[in-house]
Amino acid sequence: MEKRVILFHLGNERYGIDVELVQGIEKAQRQQVVRIPNSVPYIKGIINLRGSVIPVYNIRSKFSLEDIPTTDATSLLITVVGDVMLAIWVDEVEGIFDIESEDTFPPPAIIKNDETSYILEIAHMEKGLAIILDAFHLLSEEEKKRVADMIEDAK
Repeated sequence: MEKRVILFHLGNERYGIDVELVQGIEKAQRQQVVRIPNSVPYIKGIINLRGSVIPVYNIRSKFSLEDIPTTDATSLLITVVGDVMLAIWVDEVEGIFDIESEDTFPPPAIIKNDETSYILEIAHMEKGLAIILDAFHLLSEEEKKRVADMIEDAK
């Protein structure tokens, strides 16, 4: 069975997310991110995208990577996580790729824990490995609730 993923970069690392979960891709430089003080960890702020208030998820922070300056390649993957629309801040989108199921394997047991539940699988790609993410587990249930409340308050 084949799956389609959007591959993106955080530094030299490659990640993927199911294309069906991505509503769109926006250039970060075209969006004004409004910072929300004391918000959910990893939330960079909110954007207004075509009338929708969407939280911006700083995945670099979640993965303990230093922030880097925004470039022309910096993008936002507009996703839906449960009932919450979320813009995932990534360094660069590589493209959409088809991955055969025989080219994937589960994450090694040594890295599986509550803090890494967002790792769905690992894919062997032509240019090396890619970590395929489970968007539904990027935020904890508590964080999803707080993000939903934050969006409601911003309306």
